[in-house]
Amino acid sequence: MATLTSIRERQKVILWGFLVVFILSLSIGGLVGGANIVDQIFGTDLGTSLGGGAVGAVNSERIQIEHLSQAIALRTQQIRDQFGELSDRQLDQAENEAWDNLVNSILIRSEIKDRGLESTDDEVFYLLQNYPPEILRQNEAFLTDGQFDFSLYLQALNNPVGNEWVDIENFVASVLPGEKMNMLVRATAVTSEAEVRAAWYERNTRATIDYIYIPTSNINQEDLAFGEDELEAIYKRERDSFYRPETRILDYVVWNKAAGATDSAETQELARSLMRRASEGEAFADLALEYSEDRGSGPEGGDLGWFGPGQMVPPFEKAAFAAEVGEIVGPVLSQFGYHIIQVEDREEEGEIRVSARHILLNIEVSPRTLSDLRSRANLFSFDAADSSFERALEIHGLEQSTSPPLAREDAFLPPPVGRLRSAVRFAHEAEVGQLSDMLESDQAYVVARLAEIRPAGVPPMEEVRSSLERSARQEAGKGVAALIGANIQRQLAGGVDWATIASEVPEAVVADSVTAVLNGGFSGIGRSATLTGLLKTMSPGDVSGLLTLERGEAIIRLVALEEADWSLYPDQREAEHAVLLQRRVSAVWAEWVADLRKEAKIIDNRNRFY
Repeated sequence: MATLTSIRERQKVILWGFLVVFILSLSIGGLVGGANIVDQIFGTDLGTSLGGGAVGAVNSERIQIEHLSQAIALRTQQIRDQFGELSDRQLDQAENEAWDNLVNSILIRSEIKDRGLESTDDEVFYLLQNYPPEILRQNEAFLTDGQFDFSLYLQALNNPVGNEWVDIENFVASVLPGEKMNMLVRATAVTSEAEVRAAWYERNTRATIDYIYIPTSNINQEDLAFGEDELEAIYKRERDSFYRPETRILDYVVWNKAAGATDSAETQELARSLMRRASEGEAFADLALEYSEDRGSGPEGGDLGWFGPGQMVPPFEKAAFAAEVGEIVGPVLSQFGYHIIQVEDREEEGEIRVSARHILLNIEVSPRTLSDLRSRANLFSFDAADSSFERALEIHGLEQSTSPPLAREDAFLPPPVGRLRSAVRFAHEAEVGQLSDMLESDQAYVVARLAEIRPAGVPPMEEVRSSLERSARQEAGKGVAALIGANIQRQLAGGVDWATIASEVPEAVVADSVTAVLNGGFSGIGRSATLTGLLKTMSPGDVSGLLTLERGEAIIRLVALEEADWSLYPDQREAEHAVLLQRRVSAVWAEWVADLRKEAKIIDNRNRFY
């Protein structure tokens, strides 16, 4: 009874610990199980029938807006925990990743069902009976003299007195189908002994090389000649790559959510009041702790420590260096806001240095300013509707911006607008000439007019001429790099040394004694499977022919090859095999899921909701 009571009391801790350790100890989860785990914990199981309000569908299964919102919030928080505050681009990335994860989860679960891989009660019980997870092995309820007591564990497992095992059993049952699918995938991701040995050898063999490298970026492509025939050939060859979906172009006006003169004046007045309070005896450090918006020094009472010339922005530095010890100066305006500075000490032996504290007050856009900007945008919208877009521009003294071609899946307008999917949605629902209501992003208010609809298809050659010319120059640049490389080869064969090449061929980069492992990247030329294969056939002193790399041409001289110590291979073989196998498994998973997506009917209506 004490054992079961202990389990009940720690049920939540045990379940969460079990979640982590069960995956690690039994390999249950993988990519499929991971998706199932998220569904079970966060309630995003899409296996049930969904009602209206679907944001999309995968085959016959809908994705409801609430479920996608939950998934986006989860992914956004994961990225925020890793990188801090997110940009608009990162928020868009989080949304796309959440969507892809939900689609993949539905496809994989459907495949599991079609293959009959559901878990059974007997399988769940067998796993719990024979593979106690580590978190339970360490639970004091199952310890005797500090050691895991298998008999105590089995007694609790075989003689439940309540529902203390239900959550654990449900969890195992939810991830087991994914593990079965994972095992099927892993069975197709085989590696041979020869591949493991080759991978280990490349990872543990170091090469030292000299090289002459002619990167295409060093070729002046602006002066390279090409004709109309070359452009037409590239256009025909790459025609499919120019295909574009239907796009829309907006004319729009922007009211940037920036602080105005009133906001600056109010912040300056607050700075002056803090200066008065400090001069009247309040502790500067206490005021900084309460008011400073400098995340670095604010929690330290505004303490900046010692600094010399060039370490602070010019207005701050000028005011601090001109102040006497103990003096409080400001408000000083910089690009960060208003500063109040208290100089605590100074040194003038040699280069001047001061020790100071400061209070930083950011100039924030106020609700009043936002309201004023919103009113201006609305007034413009009314005038444009009453007269015309062009007339409203004249009346309000504004300039219009024009968007790039916007595909239905786009989400951004150029800065300062940023992420504004409602503008893209309007563009793809409006008729040419139609005016939008006022739209709002985090950075701006916008009023837009649909200016043009570009139909789907391959644009005529003239519309992509600049891209064709760029490709033609790049191809010509590669040809010039190859010609320079061939000429260098002839010079080397004729007895010219590498140092002479370095001084006489300005396009060439010459490097000596560059060392890296075979499957690593050599400084200056990067990583190349072609180079790795070549080095494995060379002997010290050998000079290669002209080698075409991704970004240029190279000639390689092998200086030394530090062979791997094969006596270490037996001990390291399993680790190498695990790395190689996991890489293969990931590739198989990615290919398999991509095939599922190609065969599925996926409806994406996110643009109607976000």
